[in-house]
Amino acid sequence: MEKEITILHANDLHGSLNFTVGRDLVQQGGISLLAGYVKKVRRKGLAFFGICGDILQEDVWGSDYKGENTVKLINSIRPDAISLGNHELDYGLAHLMIFRDCLSAPVICANLQTRGITHKLFTPSLVKEIGGVRMLLIGLIPKVFFDGIVTDVFCRNMLDYQESYDAIRDEIRAHESQRIDLVVLMSHYGLDGDRELAGNLPPDLHVDLILGGHDHIQMDEAEVVNGIPIAQSAYGTTHVGRFDLTVDMNGGGIKAWRWQLVALTEDICRPDEKLDEVADKVVFERKGGSDGLVICRFDKTYTHESRLLETDLGNMVADAFADIYGADLVLLQSGSLRVKACGPAVTERDFNKFYPFDDRFLIAELTGRQLREGFDYLFSLKSDGSIMGGTFQFSRGFFLHVDAKDCWEKGARVLELRIGGKPLEDERVYRVGVTRNCAEKFYRYFGFVLPQEQLRVVSLSTCGDLSTYLLRRGNLRAPKRGRFQIDNFPGMRSESGTEAKG
Repeated sequence: MEKEITILHANDLHGSLNFTVGRDLVQQGGISLLAGYVKKVRRKGLAFFGICGDILQEDVWGSDYKGENTVKLINSIRPDAISLGNHELDYGLAHLMIFRDCLSAPVICANLQTRGITHKLFTPSLVKEIGGVRMLLIGLIPKVFFDGIVTDVFCRNMLDYQESYDAIRDEIRAHESQRIDLVVLMSHYGLDGDRELAGNLPPDLHVDLILGGHDHIQMDEAEVVNGIPIAQSAYGTTHVGRFDLTVDMNGGGIKAWRWQLVALTEDICRPDEKLDEVADKVVFERKGGSDGLVICRFDKTYTHESRLLETDLGNMVADAFADIYGADLVLLQSGSLRVKACGPAVTERDFNKFYPFDDRFLIAELTGRQLREGFDYLFSLKSDGSIMGGTFQFSRGFFLHVDAKDCWEKGARVLELRIGGKPLEDERVYRVGVTRNCAEKFYRYFGFVLPQEQLRVVSLSTCGDLSTYLLRRGNLRAPKRGRFQIDNFPGMRSESGTEAKG
């Protein structure tokens, strides 16, 4: 006996609620077209719709209210299940728990558990029946994302990460008494991680399908590793992945399948007009639908083309914070700047797009020795095979020179560090400016926790301070580049800002 079902999957929505218009003037994507397509497929037959992580962040509308508006719209689409991505963990454990309870769909993750009593922090798995087909869905994230929420002593003492193969085994065993026809992983490992998951699956575990996310790639076709189809669905709301499955109802498992990446246009489906009205209200409620006041003007369009390398916009914002807060060095997380280009005129809306994260700002008093050891750790080879856990823009007077030869085998070497144009002095104390987010994740980046006695809050609103600074300056020109030099990085042209994968 066989049955046919459809699985729709999305990932990395990142608060991207608006549609885009290409050169052919065809509208693509947007939350209303996604909702319209899901409704269409559900009306036609037996369908499941899941989202594999990163609902929050990146787009300004996904970060303005830390996901509050995004969650309202996601609830309107009525997903059957949602798994976690790394950006759901960005605001800490308390926000994560509230986020879970605000979503009407089950949020699944099998890796997070409390220490000692081994209680799962989230529902680890979900059994969903579609037309008589019983699917066991298991949510998974890699350990590197877990590290993002253990930022204080309480969390580090109370939380554990369960390795994914152990988590899969536990969930399959927990449902042995039930008839399960399909085992589906909802992962945010990225494609390479999903390949590794599938390829190294222990013989006693049976998995039929992996729905993934994190890479923001448009796959031409699903991959098959160790007999397991793997797919993810691009980025934002422009596409949705679709599996049409024939399920063996006697022995279980997939007998036949077809996957396609569906581009969401009005040729494919009608937008959900009611949701469209709600989305418009959500998107424009703070801005009144207009661009608003021109805050300042740049002498030309400036770019933030690479998170890894020094950029014009990165230099300008880092310098602004150094001026505002009187820091010897500002460590500005490159990911806090969310556009690749801005200017010449910078409106309120432009500002909210390129710097959407309102946060506290702190000054840490660190010795030259601590900074030197921290940067050595930043570029060292980590246990997961990476060399950088975070990327930064730096304020004026700073110079960092790194040699990345053999970085994937030995790690990169810091050749030179200067602050104020002078070499670091090991015993000198420097005023280092960071946002709250950076301070809480400092140990991940630089290998040590910032001591509370060395921290002082100097602002409760980086957005307010930065916008006021730009408004008062009026006209701005980006400073000359030359703060960060990385040599011998594979595939990189240092002048262009083009970065290699990794």
